[in-house]
Amino acid sequence: MANTSVRADAPTDGEDRVYHLRLRKGEIPPYVVLTGDPANTEKIAGHWTGSHQLAYNREYRTFSGTYDGLPLASTSTGIGCQSSELVINELVKVGGKLCIKVGNASSIDPKLSLGDLVIPMASMRKGGSADLYVQPEYPAFPDISITKALMMACDKLNYKYTLAVNYSVSSFYIGQGRPMTSDGSGYWPSWAEKIVEDLQMANISTIDMDTAGQCIVSFLHRMRYGAILAINNDRLKDTWGDNGGFDKATLVASEAMKILADWDSKGLAEEL
Repeated sequence: MANTSVRADAPTDGEDRVYHLRLRKGEIPPYVVLTGDPANTEKIAGHWTGSHQLAYNREYRTFSGTYDGLPLASTSTGIGCQSSELVINELVKVGGKLCIKVGNASSIDPKLSLGDLVIPMASMRKGGSADLYVQPEYPAFPDISITKALMMACDKLNYKYTLAVNYSVSSFYIGQGRPMTSDGSGYWPSWAEKIVEDLQMANISTIDMDTAGQCIVSFLHRMRYGAILAINNDRLKDTWGDNGGFDKATLVASEAMKILADWDSKGLAEEL
């Protein structure tokens, strides 16, 4: 990194790249697919043509390419809203306008199976960076035009999907009702025993760690945001496996971007 003084409240790498993503303004298209795992950015871009890596720093990796002629980018956020908060902030600074998250989720709904696709209508919040932005009562909801485009993309690809309320919590173990050890020994508060049951009583179908926070931070940045989640673990049956869901979710997100780009070119998205 160049030995250049930069602002502490809006850091860059000293060479006009945002500090964490290491991208310059205009280097990415307006339409960006978000995913947690850096390895998944390459997997997502593998469905596009002319894909290539733009940057890789820490857990933040970005690829670009085209899907059916539409320029797209894919950027990893790491785990939870704590790391994706800065991704959204820096994407806005370099030209990102619309994001669709392709992620995984736990199912607590007996009607959902491994590999099934879920489009969150809204998410319940439990902790994380978004609580430092707005009060816990502030709702976490996706952009309605993106939700509609994801539904249409699923129909076009003939993929079954479920609209659901999601629960986002900044914990993988105790906060999701998982014991800290495989034999269940150690710290285990009484409230953790009832988490899944209580969520089911509230008609919540899935659990993840970042969708709610990403919804809120994106909305406050005036970044349009939506999500599609593939079930990769079933908490009721205690099973784990992707079953092809992530690849399907990737194709749905790419198709949805095409629909949204068409609407945007015609000025239709704001009418939905």
